Amino acid sequence: MATLYRKYRSNTFDEVIGQDPIVTTLTNQIKLGRIGHAYLFTGSRGVGKTSCARIFARAVNCLHPVNGSPCGECEVCKRLAIDNVDIIEMDAASNNGVDDARDIREKVKYLPVACKYKVYIIDEVHMLTGGAFNALLKTIEEPPEHVIFILATTEPQKLPQTILSRCIRFDFKLVPIDVLAKHIANIYDKEGIKYTEEAAEEIARLGEGSVRDALSVADTLASAAAEITTDVVLALTGAGDTGAIAKLFDCTASCDLKGVLTAIDGLVKSGKSMAAVCRQLIDYTRNVLVCKSVGREAAVNGGIINADRTSLDTIIGAADKYAMSDISFILSELGAAENGLKYSVNPRVFLETALVKLVCGNRDQKDLLKRIAALENNSAIPAEQKKNKVEDAPSARAETVATTTVQPQKPSVAKAAKPTDDYDYLPPPDDYYPPPPEPDLPPPSETVPQISAQALRRKPAVAGKVTAADEGEFWHLKASAEVGLELFGQIVRTLRRSGSTAQNRVMRLLARDVKVKERDEYIAFVSPDDVFLQMGEKTVLDVLDAALDGLGVKKRAVIERTIDDMFNEDISRAKDTFGVDGVVVVD
Repeated sequence: MATLYRKYRSNTFDEVIGQDPIVTTLTNQIKLGRIGHAYLFTGSRGVGKTSCARIFARAVNCLHPVNGSPCGECEVCKRLAIDNVDIIEMDAASNNGVDDARDIREKVKYLPVACKYKVYIIDEVHMLTGGAFNALLKTIEEPPEHVIFILATTEPQKLPQTILSRCIRFDFKLVPIDVLAKHIANIYDKEGIKYTEEAAEEIARLGEGSVRDALSVADTLASAAAEITTDVVLALTGAGDTGAIAKLFDCTASCDLKGVLTAIDGLVKSGKSMAAVCRQLIDYTRNVLVCKSVGREAAVNGGIINADRTSLDTIIGAADKYAMSDISFILSELGAAENGLKYSVNPRVFLETALVKLVCGNRDQKDLLKRIAALENNSAIPAEQKKNKVEDAPSARAETVATTTVQPQKPSVAKAAKPTDDYDYLPPPDDYYPPPPEPDLPPPSETVPQISAQALRRKPAVAGKVTAADEGEFWHLKASAEVGLELFGQIVRTLRRSGSTAQNRVMRLLARDVKVKERDEYIAFVSPDDVFLQMGEKTVLDVLDAALDGLGVKKRAVIERTIDDMFNEDISRAKDTFGVDGVVVVD
């Protein structure tokens, strides 16, 4: 006994479902006599490409076509039903060489035996080799008047453009779920099989738009029970029920790791296939994503959602509950997991591991977003810690002042008549000598300003171009009033006077152990690891450049990391790559 998809294969264009535009075009060509010499039928598996090719091949030779379809009663139709001498079907997957193409090229010159046209149907044509395509190129472009080529493929992108440009192309679409469910119901009625409407819809949904796949599932279920119900379909196909899938998605989106593993265990104990569960979870997540994107009315009424009636409410509720970023992240990770399940020897462990990584990654992503938002809102430090820091600040300043030694200032050298570069540095004196040793001074008194040690670290106004300086120290001598002042201090003063939100943020970043150094071409702000990314933002660099412009400095700000930081990072990466024992650090 033939299977359902073979028994109920379309014999006329009226029996083809879901491809109305293509059927209309082909029947009109037959009615009007506008037959092309080469056709290309593309589309997914099981949507009617080969069936339409066979119907068209018989229709163009039929003596009395009915509405563009073969009549089945004329002499030619009867002969073609017994012996298809003039309709040659070729499987390009197994006959894909140059010799097979040359054989076709040699035989096309012979006239048909009993028909008007000799029709070559080449299925899976994308499997032909490059040499075979080249051998057929001229024949497909200008075949004899009695020859028609019909090429069928599921992957048209693999065909050369020279072949595509010589064919009339028809793209077959996936069959809608409602049309496919109605087709299954009609076949069950003809076979005398009892079924429920929900079961027919579920079978159509499992077919995923393919008529052959849906009829294969329907054939499998034909003898499963006295009446085919949704439970019978789910039990026999190994798919999980919609309620369990909805619960699994809810646990995944809410980062409930225990709930995820419990749901997987329940599906496994019910005998569900992990590949089918992953596919259903992807479909459910996609439905939630669509509903979140276009809204409830457009998703349901427009038929965009591929779901049964019972799961619509849970899908809409999930769309209202979870964020778009979480839903899209889950869908992306599940797609990768479905691809890996094809090659896994232990599907349950693979799917559980993928979901655990997904949940943990989603949780880490949420934590990172919260931390970033807290930093942007200046709320990274809890209120209690901020209060403690404020209370401890006076004592810390007092301790700093108590250990500070006041450095005497040396007289500056006379300024040169003409500046030597952007900084207008002073010319070097002829009798430059190292600074004398620091004298012992009494502790700070009321007459000594209570300032920090860093603000008092200054050097004499040396002349000449300064190419390097100690961390945090500069001689910005643009104006006589600024002789001996550090560039770092000048920048901080400039930012403090501005008082805007961006300037205040840059001041807080500079206070986090950021050092300033002068290079030949730019001003370097050396940042430790924890503030490197924040210091590198364009907004921060723009604020620093504006401060330098206000001080008359033409060099631009550049963010750098310390050599020790970069060295330690390289060592860490090397240990991760080669192992701890594989890296030896030599001083």
